[in-house]
Amino acid sequence: MEGIKRQAGLLPNPEADLEIENILGGKELNGFTGAEYTLSASYLFELGGKRNNRVNLVNEEINSAKSNYELLKLDVISQVKKAFIELVKIQHQIKLQHKFVNLNEEILKIISERVKAGKTSPAEESKEKFALMNSRLELQRFQRDYLSTQTKINSLCGTSGKNFVPSSDLFDALISPPNKEEIFHEIENIPSIKYLNNETNIRKAQLELEESNSVPDLTASLGIRYLNELKTNSFVAGLSMPLPFFNRNQGNIQSAEIKVRQMEELINAQKLSIIESLTASFNNLVIAYNNAVQFNENILSESENAYEITSKGYLQGRFAFIDMLDAQRTLFDTQAQYLLELSEYYNSIIEIENLTGKNFLMIN
Repeated sequence: MEGIKRQAGLLPNPEADLEIENILGGKELNGFTGAEYTLSASYLFELGGKRNNRVNLVNEEINSAKSNYELLKLDVISQVKKAFIELVKIQHQIKLQHKFVNLNEEILKIISERVKAGKTSPAEESKEKFALMNSRLELQRFQRDYLSTQTKINSLCGTSGKNFVPSSDLFDALISPPNKEEIFHEIENIPSIKYLNNETNIRKAQLELEESNSVPDLTASLGIRYLNELKTNSFVAGLSMPLPFFNRNQGNIQSAEIKVRQMEELINAQKLSIIESLTASFNNLVIAYNNAVQFNENILSESENAYEITSKGYLQGRFAFIDMLDAQRTLFDTQAQYLLELSEYYNSIIEIENLTGKNFLMIN
């Protein structure tokens, strides 16, 4: 872009002109006897501030390109952060699934001993073997998802084969949500609005350039003439300028004015759209946060307690095998849902970051 800016600020080149008159004619003008040789130089003087307006237009295009780059960078950062949140979630899912595999192995061992002792039906042993197989398959699926997410992060970061091990602090200790006033503060400084403002400035600079193009340029010339017949020299000078009787660049000016108005309307619409998106993301954030708090403070402990009571009761013969499996599945689903709520909460923060350009979430 700097090369374009430099080119826009260059002055017009002067022109050299050689002209020979009154040659190869008849009578007195036969041959070169009456020839007149004129060597002149002319220069175009741009009027109306065309050169400055060209430079100003390129400057605005550079500013717009920079703001567009910031938008692209924010989008990549958002994708990377979301991928890291997904990676942390899968890490916890793998740990959780390992626990359930080990738990099913222990339960199967106990049931097998009870079957040998004739205290339990072989059908229950078959059911537990099936449950163990499913839990192992689920673990393998999580492990594949983990590798797939690692590949995605490598692609986003421009690396290859790197093993990212993100901190699990965000899932171990829930951070407080950002302040609503801070989120909605300074809408004008939101990156997408700044980009559209820069695009509007481009249209305005284009309008100024078109208006300056309506001003005719002045061409001045100066030269020397040699008259062969008189064997003498003389100077010649001239000025020329188009007369803007018909073409005053009015069509291009009108088009540029319309584009300015269109951009201003687009900015107003974009502001409303951003406010709507921020409101939706903030509402999702609050809901996910409250759900995560509720899971952490009440639901998880209740489901763990229910499973512990049911599993002990089954071993004591007070509950059926199907009751224990239901309690186990409920505990697993509850813990998995808690991870999903955490993921949804942090993804909502990332969406807000992407819209506002602010940093609310530090990921190590």
